[in-house]
Amino acid sequence: MLTSSLVSRVIIMTSSIHRGLSSSMSIPPRRRRALLYMPGDDLRKITKAASLDVDLAVLDCEDAVALSRKGDARTTIKMALEALDFGGTERGVRVNSVSSGLIEDDITSILGGSTLPDVLMVPKVDTPEEAVYISELVSKSGLTSPVPLIFQTESALGLVNLREIILSLQRSTALRAEAVVFGADDYVSDIRGSRDDIMAVVYARQKIVTLARAYGLQPIDRVYIEYKDTEGLRAESEQGFGFGFSGKQCIHPGQIPIVQQAFSPSPSQMEHARALIAAFSENQAAGKGAFSFRGKMIDRPTLLQAQNLVDMFGET
Repeated sequence: MLTSSLVSRVIIMTSSIHRGLSSSMSIPPRRRRALLYMPGDDLRKITKAASLDVDLAVLDCEDAVALSRKGDARTTIKMALEALDFGGTERGVRVNSVSSGLIEDDITSILGGSTLPDVLMVPKVDTPEEAVYISELVSKSGLTSPVPLIFQTESALGLVNLREIILSLQRSTALRAEAVVFGADDYVSDIRGSRDDIMAVVYARQKIVTLARAYGLQPIDRVYIEYKDTEGLRAESEQGFGFGFSGKQCIHPGQIPIVQQAFSPSPSQMEHARALIAAFSENQAAGKGAFSFRGKMIDRPTLLQAQNLVDMFGET
């Protein structure tokens, strides 16, 4: 019969193997707590976004730009990437969807510029075949390194196919999939649901988090469209953090600090996590598996939750 000490060592070895496999599919985490969209054809708004302390600024070619202004958006975005200093803000460009017929012109233009975005964002990815097509378009750019990619799940079909889409993207040599974003408004419309009913998106939110985490991607939660409702935004952001999301989409600069705070642990949570990790090490050295810490029984899953916080927010 296995002793408790041996069982603990087996658990540690198994967990290390699992984490090694996961890390081979993922990348060192970059904070994407708040993702802010601005129209790609509006240089004034892009310039303002460059001065905001937002994690990811997305220069949009899609929903925020009228059909007649798509060409202007491409030109303005390339100009902004070349001329503006975004500081520590990650610069993203959202192109149009495969189904729009505009994505090839978008990718050719944006990836042909002298200054590339930090990450490419593609909306409405519904099938693994679309993922392959996106990869083929990017490969034509002639870039020697994989392009970081964020893609959006915005339909029932996209949700059903999400696992196969992720796997298809991870086989790509032209792309490096890093995050999946939940496009809730299109999704709710597609399933004939009501955006005002939070239960209409619970299943989708949980599935996106589960599949994203399983394959080493960051899940990013839906937009909160009532941008003047700060308490509602705070509540939904905190709920999203509890669900396991990495961050949330924003449509107004005023949403940024609320979202970033909600998707960051408090100082007391960080202190608790560090103390728990230290206590776990002490108990492991003493040959103990589960142990009591501040009135709660602690085992390896609880340790991993604490380690996740320290890994992502240890410098704060």
